[in-house]
Amino acid sequence: MKRTDFFERSFLVMLVACLPLAAMAQWRGESGGKKDKNTSHNDDPMVTAGIYHTGDFYKSAAGFGLGLMLNAGRTSNILNGCVGVEYIEYLSGDPRPEDERSKLPVIGAGGQIVVPAILKLQLFRTSKWTKFWIGCGVEAGFKVYESKTLKDYYPNGEAFNKNSFAIMPLIGWRMRNVDFGIYYKHYTKSPFNHSIDGHKDLGKDKARIGYHLTCYF
Repeated sequence: MKRTDFFERSFLVMLVACLPLAAMAQWRGESGGKKDKNTSHNDDPMVTAGIYHTGDFYKSAAGFGLGLMLNAGRTSNILNGCVGVEYIEYLSGDPRPEDERSKLPVIGAGGQIVVPAILKLQLFRTSKWTKFWIGCGVEAGFKVYESKTLKDYYPNGEAFNKNSFAIMPLIGWRMRNVDFGIYYKHYTKSPFNHSIDGHKDLGKDKARIGYHLTCYF
């Protein structure tokens, strides 16, 4: 096994193994001392699920995703953990010669199923309704398809790799039902094997920035 593969798998295992700590941390402050009879956590559940959306941006391509996210932790707790699943559709410029290009400015380049896992430290309130947090996560990606245009353009190989792996530092703001954040995604294994727009080799582009938005039920 390669050292990089061992590091990736070890980091993913450690991060996922730490997710139960997020749930355990929710009992902090409740196990000691006397409960206030007027205090209730019914309006702020320990475990919540929601719709998860992301947008990734390159110099000449972009990816937009939609999926589900599960969060362990209340807005009042310091430690929260998230795990989810998402489908990402990648868009790019048409790499074909001008006389063969489509009339649209972009084409569908391909798609991935990704599985993110994130640990967050909710540090302080920025308003009555929002709390600022920092976090770190990992994301494993698996190829779903790539467009026929790209297959024709790269006859000697596929433009997408079968899988990918990334490490993500994040910052964000959390409300009870909405979570918004910005991330920097560094790939140890890129989803792209070639350029998907004919101008830049994204196989060598190991980083991108993006945003995520989760709306909890």
